Amino acid sequence: MLGAFLGWIAKQTPQRRIIGLAAEYMSLSGSRRVEFLDLSWPQVDRTAGVVRTKRAKQRGKKRGEVIEHVAITPRLGDLLDRLQALNRDCLYLFPTRHNNAYTARGFKTLWQRCFADAIEAGVIAKGDRFTFHDLRAYYTTEHKLERGTLPDLHKNPATTSAIYDRSKVVKRSAL
Repeated sequence: MLGAFLGWIAKQTPQRRIIGLAAEYMSLSGSRRVEFLDLSWPQVDRTAGVVRTKRAKQRGKKRGEVIEHVAITPRLGDLLDRLQALNRDCLYLFPTRHNNAYTARGFKTLWQRCFADAIEAGVIAKGDRFTFHDLRAYYTTEHKLERGTLPDLHKNPATTSAIYDRSKVVKRSAL
């Protein structure tokens, strides 16, 4: 479903392709939408192999101080290459057509329009619609399947498991 949507949106206008690349970024990094809407190229450190983002939901003394280092994997590196090819000498990874960062509302509006058009084109069935929150769950589930552990998204791993882990198979060992 995600693959079909990303394949379809990659053939759309440059602005819609950016929305698709943002969805792909979220599925690969697990970042919240608010954490990457204003993501800029200086935060991408290819030498160190990381993308630095501020964790959005922090409380108390750590508010706005926790920086996440998202490792640049080969798939994320390929995505960054495609973003650089699309960008028009712009500071932001996911810019508007005027080279500014998206507002949450503006991004959501274009996301909804893209999805409506994908449903109309028959790329996605109406019942298979997914949200950006679902992409964070997709990341968590894939991370667990590939690496055997949940990613560090919450202070308590049980919270991450309860909210985002959508694995259908539970592995356990026999005695």
